[in-house]
Amino acid sequence: MSSVAFVGIGNMGAALAETLLKTSSHKVTIWNRTADRPQVKAVIEAGATFESNIEAAINSDVVIICVLDYDTIYRALEPIQASTSALSEKVIINLTNGTPRQAREMQQWIKARGAAFYFDGAVMVPPQLVGTEHSFILYSGENQEVFTQKVADVVKTLGSSQYTGEDVNSAATDDLAALSTMYGMFAGFFAGLGLVRKQVGTNGKVSPSVSKVVVPVMTAMVPYLSSIAETIDGNDWNNNLGNPLGMQVAGVRNILQACKEESVNGASLEAFVKTMQRTVDAKGGDVGVPAVALYHDE
Repeated sequence: MSSVAFVGIGNMGAALAETLLKTSSHKVTIWNRTADRPQVKAVIEAGATFESNIEAAINSDVVIICVLDYDTIYRALEPIQASTSALSEKVIINLTNGTPRQAREMQQWIKARGAAFYFDGAVMVPPQLVGTEHSFILYSGENQEVFTQKVADVVKTLGSSQYTGEDVNSAATDDLAALSTMYGMFAGFFAGLGLVRKQVGTNGKVSPSVSKVVVPVMTAMVPYLSSIAETIDGNDWNNNLGNPLGMQVAGVRNILQACKEESVNGASLEAFVKTMQRTVDAKGGDVGVPAVALYHDE
């Protein structure tokens, strides 16, 4: 049995802490800047000990941090900024969403204050799915052996653990890649939904078009992402996977023209079609979507 401290009891932190309390024998201590939040009360009722002093709160074998952003971490840990012993020999798991650079800088900051091990990570499901069969969490940093010995058993009931590598920023990178894909889908979806709403009118329903057309098409397209990635890995830029980029540029321009005609905001697609056109200008219209990767860096 390990002692585990949670820094941050928002929606996700509460879900993690409650799941651990319900599924393990670990002693759980929690810290949150606001003590009277409903989530804090719920975790206390589940069996956690609340500690208002951050230095006392993190006096555990494992410290799991899950707050809004990295600035919040630094503010929360401000009382120990000058200390080289507050985190001495502890295992720190940071599940706060952030950038690869922030992960690297946090590792340096934490290690400078005595921590034995630092892992960055990302919870890849919403709070309500933590601890279910759908839950999986990314972890990176240190090495596989240390992760297995120091972390895997503690977090095993929170969800499937995916160790992404020794590079501490790899979990944050994979997390942002997945989220970027998701939000990109949302951006295109709302443009398309705008066109459907114009077509069905004020009293019409958009759900039939979504369930009968959009969802099946998107479901069929998911494996295409792996094909694109494999083509990029192989530098096989002339492989258009049966869909020449020049043809696809024309298709996106049709969407944008329809948005203009129907007074729908299609701005989310404008930047992408510019990069597609830049690729066609440089490589020709017969290349495939994977070639866009060559011109997507600033």
